[in-house]
Amino acid sequence: MKLIAVLHSKKKPILLGFSISLLGALPIGYTNVISLQILLEQGNWASLSFILGIIFVQYFVLKMVYKIARWLVNQRKLLLFIDLFTILFLLVIGLYFMTSSANHQNVSLSNLILIQYPFLLAVFLNLLNFIQWPYWSGIYIYLFRTAKLDDQIKTTNKFILGALLGTGLGMFLFAHVGQFLIEANQLKISSYINTIFMILFLFLATVQTVKFIYKNSFFNKEIKRL
Repeated sequence: MKLIAVLHSKKKPILLGFSISLLGALPIGYTNVISLQILLEQGNWASLSFILGIIFVQYFVLKMVYKIARWLVNQRKLLLFIDLFTILFLLVIGLYFMTSSANHQNVSLSNLILIQYPFLLAVFLNLLNFIQWPYWSGIYIYLFRTAKLDDQIKTTNKFILGALLGTGLGMFLFAHVGQFLIEANQLKISSYINTIFMILFLFLATVQTVKFIYKNSFFNKEIKRL
């Protein structure tokens, strides 16, 4: 949040959205890993198509969240459901890759039907990314309350444009830096894909669980104080 304060968003909403989204897109996540594997297996255009699919869904998410942000952050039961669903989703996928690894069944993206259409695959995966709804709601509410972003449509559109550019660049950098490191060290990612996804999804599930426990513990303390 300190970075947000430095950016003077009222004057530079595009830069604000770009910075927030870039920092969110660079950390390792399953969409980034999939984008990297698509780049390695199918090339630049397929990877770019995948990234555009992610951005396509994110655009509508950002537009929708802008309109319902204040309502969404007050829907405690809905946010609770989203948190639990996200944890369960990540855990199930992680256990699936763990089972595949234990059975020595090497999972490849080439086995997926939608892999032939990277854009559609990205749309499908990002539609399942429910955690982005409360995440962007929190961002919007913080920016509105601190007057770092006014709620005018023109300003918000600039913020959204910056966010989309940040996501695209972040995923692009992750994929191509990953490709460089893999090719430079002559690694065969396909041999480790089960392990990579197993660790990644279980790690993400653990992080979301810790966040869930901390958030609800903090909320309960606030209720007792009142």
